[in-house]
Amino acid sequence: MTKLAEIAFREFSHFLRTLVSLTATFLLPACTPITTPNLLTWERASDGSYSIAPQSVSTITDATHMVGELGTVTHGGRIETNADGSGSYTGGVGLTVHAEVQTLDSEQVAVPLDEDGLLLYTFYANLGAARDAVTAQGVDVSPIFPMAAAWNPAVSPLIELAPADNAAYATGSNTFMLLPDGGNRDVPLLANEGVIFHEFGHAVFHLLTTGDPTAPPLAIDNTQESYYWQASLHEGFADTQASLLLDDPAFIDASISMPLRHLDDDHAVVTSDILPSTRVGGVLDDPYPLGTVYASFAWDLRVASDPDTAYQIVLNAIAAWSPQTASDMDGTVYLADLLQSAKDAGLGDAACASNTARFSLLAVPCP
Repeated sequence: MTKLAEIAFREFSHFLRTLVSLTATFLLPACTPITTPNLLTWERASDGSYSIAPQSVSTITDATHMVGELGTVTHGGRIETNADGSGSYTGGVGLTVHAEVQTLDSEQVAVPLDEDGLLLYTFYANLGAARDAVTAQGVDVSPIFPMAAAWNPAVSPLIELAPADNAAYATGSNTFMLLPDGGNRDVPLLANEGVIFHEFGHAVFHLLTTGDPTAPPLAIDNTQESYYWQASLHEGFADTQASLLLDDPAFIDASISMPLRHLDDDHAVVTSDILPSTRVGGVLDDPYPLGTVYASFAWDLRVASDPDTAYQIVLNAIAAWSPQTASDMDGTVYLADLLQSAKDAGLGDAACASNTARFSLLAVPCP
């Protein structure tokens, strides 16, 4: 599919879904707000398997209209990412989750009457879990909340996003994009807890590197290497956060088999084609291969210690790196800070071994 055809399909798909949703909203009777905190969701077990089961989601106050302390989910609207890195979400309207309260195992549970409602409930539960997990690591994520979440929005052509079954975070506008299930997966990507932890990782990385969830990214010029470093380091941190906080190097596999994203594999910078110096000017840039190497480095630290220690090493490295301008978005400088942070935590040998195996082409010496 050509880029123009993809954009046209995306816009037409959005139009049809919006039409169907708004028709249902206006024709169905108004719904009384459901205030029970018990919601039926996809729930992830500690072994990475999923089942549909009730969860207590105390962050939601109105499960009919998706309102709660994390933010409000609205329908439609448009998310724009501008050339200067700024962003906005406008035009969203209130949505209605068609659900009924049922008694399950002696508990009053809000049970959605369609898959869209199940996805929305699961998203809110997983976003709350991600917030709590990052907060428990000592990161103040309160500036991010309440945040906007857009169910099936239209997006600007500058945003690379599949037209269905996905979730994404729009930097600059501090908005989650939620796209309904378009496949036949046992666990839709939007219901995958690791996907939401990953996307929330983008919000956390943006906050840590800019200090403001609504600020433009530091690097916005796609003719400079810093732009491509930033993209890959974003993806690397997002996968690091999801894998360490869930303790799962292959969290995506519950929804789709993707060995290229398994962090316990031998990902390494062995050729220059994944480095920013060779990606400048590319039409469809792929930040994941290099990002996966950084996330795999973090997983090596987890293998040598534990998930909390590895995550703290990464957080301390970002604090030491502390980029202030676009030119500071340099993965070699960040890698040096990662190596020093690991040494400070008593994992210098493990970090040096991982650096040799995964980053030999960057030639960043061990401290």
